[in-house]
Amino acid sequence: MEIANLWYLIERDKLHRVISAKEYAELNPDSFILHQVFDNKHEATHEMIRLLQTAVQEVSHQLDEKDPGHRSH
Repeated sequence: MEIANLWYLIERDKLHRVISAKEYAELNPDSFILHQVFDNKHEATHEMIRLLQTAVQEVSHQLDEKDPGHRSH
């Protein structure tokens, strides 16, 4: 595993992002939350999509609890 080829899944400004090792090295360490490190961009992007889908499902569930008649499209 070569560090220069790693991809990082981070959260910054309440947004999930996939960034390269070069971009990661340029960030202020206090400006983001590191979620996970991946060997390739595809894996990192796949995990980001999974996290976003989970968040959407959680919000949808919360809406359903508050308004049982609410149906998502």
